[in-house]
Amino acid sequence: MKDQPLIFSASIGNGHNQAAKALQEAFEHQGLSPKQIDTFHAIHPNLHTMMLQTYLSLLKITPFIWRKMYRYSENYPIFMLLDRFGALFVNQLNTFIDKDRCPFMISTHPFVTAFLCKLKQEKQLGFPLYTIITDFVLHPAYVRNEIDGYFTASHDIATFAKEHCVPPERFHATGIPILNDPSYKKSKEVISEQLGLDPTRKTLLIAGGGMGLTNYVNVLRAIEQIKEPIQIICMIGHNYHAEKKIIRHQTKHEVRAISFTDKFLSYLKASDAVISKAGGVTMAEALACEIPIILFRSVPGHEEHNAIYLTSNGAAVEVNDDDQLLEVVEQVLYEQSFYESLKSHARLLKKPNASYQIVEKILGNHTDTINTNVVN
Repeated sequence: MKDQPLIFSASIGNGHNQAAKALQEAFEHQGLSPKQIDTFHAIHPNLHTMMLQTYLSLLKITPFIWRKMYRYSENYPIFMLLDRFGALFVNQLNTFIDKDRCPFMISTHPFVTAFLCKLKQEKQLGFPLYTIITDFVLHPAYVRNEIDGYFTASHDIATFAKEHCVPPERFHATGIPILNDPSYKKSKEVISEQLGLDPTRKTLLIAGGGMGLTNYVNVLRAIEQIKEPIQIICMIGHNYHAEKKIIRHQTKHEVRAISFTDKFLSYLKASDAVISKAGGVTMAEALACEIPIILFRSVPGHEEHNAIYLTSNGAAVEVNDDDQLLEVVEQVLYEQSFYESLKSHARLLKKPNASYQIVEKILGNHTDTINTNVVN
């Protein structure tokens, strides 16, 4: 029986890998044996390095170029160039597939999706390709004839499908897949004590994604004058250079620098608010924890659209200037009505079971070819 779905991701931002991991967990719960592939690294480490460095350079050195590319591509299909680039690696991708066991492919990264569409086209693969949209908005670059199903957090499916001539039944408003973590069901007080935090003090989390793309010290300086000492958790990911700067920084607050950890959701749940860029998976996790979100200097393009979605739905407040950060942080932490409003809107938007809903919908299309054995 075909019981090994292939989940293709990419280590270009940790969120895509986290989404893949969440899906892997959900499939395993159904008794399947999914295989997760870090696509560009699996093809060749040099390809991974090139893709990562190019993307980071666009975001850090010339973010205005990425913004222009993203917005230009809303009207012109410039991202189809990725399909042509992907044609160079069709044979390598094809070697990853055990056609006797693979019932379908899933992609959690748009660049990877482009490569897989070219693979499916050139090798005439008959099994479906599903794509996971790890943002809260839909973009024309996602649209390809080879994709059999789109899983999204967007509420604008009908309009988008009609505008881009895609059958609406291919879209599923499941939300962004996140890990099923026991922290969701625990109280802030319990988790705080488990992490060695004082549950009676205000706790602020500063998130920078898996690559730690935040100037933590600048943020710490901006909020130094909060009316009382608080606990500040800097989630630095793999940015160990930032850790040294944080340790050297003098502050009245109790500051911790936490490198990449599988306890990120616990730290979120233990916090009273999070300062973060608007990465899709991080935002989905924050919503699941019902934590007030302060968006600060999000990545141009897709994260800017995420920010608009979250602020317009009342689950986040956006700050783009260091001088405004202190006022907003104090408002979130100390104005109870504002704090509760952000939490209640997060509660309305959260979809903590998205990964299981995605798996359920996919497997519903493959009941005749997949042998599942639900694990209780």
